[in-house]
Amino acid sequence: MKNIAIAMLLLLLLSVFLEPVVELMYLGKEKVVLGSALSNAARSARDRSLNYGSQRDLDASVDEEKFVAYFAKAFCDALKLTWTNEGLSTRELTFESTNDKYNEFTVTVEFTEEKNEITELITTKVELKAQSEYKFQTKYLRLAEDAGQDVAYQLESQREFTLSVKN
Repeated sequence: MKNIAIAMLLLLLLSVFLEPVVELMYLGKEKVVLGSALSNAARSARDRSLNYGSQRDLDASVDEEKFVAYFAKAFCDALKLTWTNEGLSTRELTFESTNDKYNEFTVTVEFTEEKNEITELITTKVELKAQSEYKFQTKYLRLAEDAGQDVAYQLESQREFTLSVKN
């Protein structure tokens, strides 16, 4: 009987110690998913938002509103989100999860147009930063969060793209 009690105690302690490790694996997976969604959405928007007239001169001038619209659609499709401030801002976008898997996402978009002095070609740098409060997957950490413990973690990913047109 004593051995059974010890085994049950060890099993309980082991589960308490393994929960944060499992949560770290979930967190790593979510970081990869967020990073790839951000990259793929930006690539989709990049190819479709370049100004056609400037492409003939090999300039990479971006229509910022088109870029944001294409990016938001692809980002929403990748993570099953809805764009909540559509049409209000092209610099700070907010998204909500349709399946309650994520907390609210905020994506900051910054455009910088640069002219190369030697070739006189225009390139555009786009910086994207996505942030959200991480929603815990395991039972113990969700209970700790509900109890008011300071276990909050900021899930974020940042990407930078330089858009150019090559001959």
